Amino acid sequence: MRSRLITILNGGEDGRSSLDTLKAVGSVIVGGSYLVYLVAASGSFARFGDLAASWWLPLSIVVVIASGLGLVWVGVGARLGSLLPVAATAAIMYLAAMALWFVAWRGVSTGIDEGSPTIVVWFTMLPELACVALVLAERPVLAFANLIVAGALSEAVASFAWTGVYGWDSILRTLWSTAWGAVFVAVGTAAVSFSRRLDQTRSVTIETARGLGREDALDVERRRADALVHDRIIAFLLALRPGSPAAATQSVAMGVLHELDHWWDVPDRAAVRIDAREFVGRLRATVAQFGEVVAVRADIDASPAARYDDDSTWALLDATAEAVRNFYRHAGAEASCVVLGEVSDDTITVTVADDGTGFEPDATPPGRIGVSFGITGRMAAVAGGSSSVVSAPGHGTRVRLRWRRP
Repeated sequence: MRSRLITILNGGEDGRSSLDTLKAVGSVIVGGSYLVYLVAASGSFARFGDLAASWWLPLSIVVVIASGLGLVWVGVGARLGSLLPVAATAAIMYLAAMALWFVAWRGVSTGIDEGSPTIVVWFTMLPELACVALVLAERPVLAFANLIVAGALSEAVASFAWTGVYGWDSILRTLWSTAWGAVFVAVGTAAVSFSRRLDQTRSVTIETARGLGREDALDVERRRADALVHDRIIAFLLALRPGSPAAATQSVAMGVLHELDHWWDVPDRAAVRIDAREFVGRLRATVAQFGEVVAVRADIDASPAARYDDDSTWALLDATAEAVRNFYRHAGAEASCVVLGEVSDDTITVTVADDGTGFEPDATPPGRIGVSFGITGRMAAVAGGSSSVVSAPGHGTRVRLRWRRP
């Protein structure tokens, strides 16, 4: 799950960043816009062709088509390393085409009453596309410079082609078209900046997630070590008595040694599944290892096909062992204790109740390993696990452990 999260944070299965996605999609849109503008101005081509030498109009059409197809090629193929050269080439080719128009111009115009306004669109909107492409290539300064130069040049060509003169109206149109184009360039620059910050934030999040993953791994090992020392080694040492060790004590000792020998083995408890009767048998054996004072009563209301994963049942058994161990240590010599087990298809509940001296749970230090780790922490670490400890001085203790199938 954590690796899947990191994959998503990295930008999906292909690892594409937000900025790369913006560049690819933006290149396709800008490249397609070149072709759309070409079609939109096609109605004025025939009339405009009479104003300049016959070679200029086909040349300019080739420039527009090549620029559009080049940017589409970059975006569709995600060839982002070629974005800057293609965008710069598109801008330069357009400037060259506009400059060559003055060479090819025959000195005539369409006339203000006869001219098609698409001529103005043709000349004033196309430079903005190259500027947006330069912004996507992360060259905003070049984009604004190109906007000013290409805007002024294209407006001059449009003025001479439409009216035959370049006057104050032409200057005002130049300022207006430059300001209008600057809006698109500014929006594109903001989008690139936002995408870059988003990628930086995502990188920080990924590193944090990886750090948490390392901390989780260390925490798991730390908990395993705590469980081994507290539930196995210390419990074994406390159970030792002078003289020849009993068979149960020898069995516990062998279990501790076996666990130490296989410490680095990866446990696969989730692959082991037991039925209700086997769980009850393990419950009785867990309680019996501490002595014969504690009685065990179990109620099985589960179908024969019901199975429970070893990870969950071991958490219940280990927490039960800790509760019974605490009874022997703290309840008092005259106290009695009973363990009640209830097993159904989807729920297992174990209650350890005694009439001993009791204690104040709220006054127990949070770092006390017997309760915080051995009981509540262990059950909380299992999916579907929960626990509660109810006690008061002089009124005994009741520990309730519960697992519900997720």
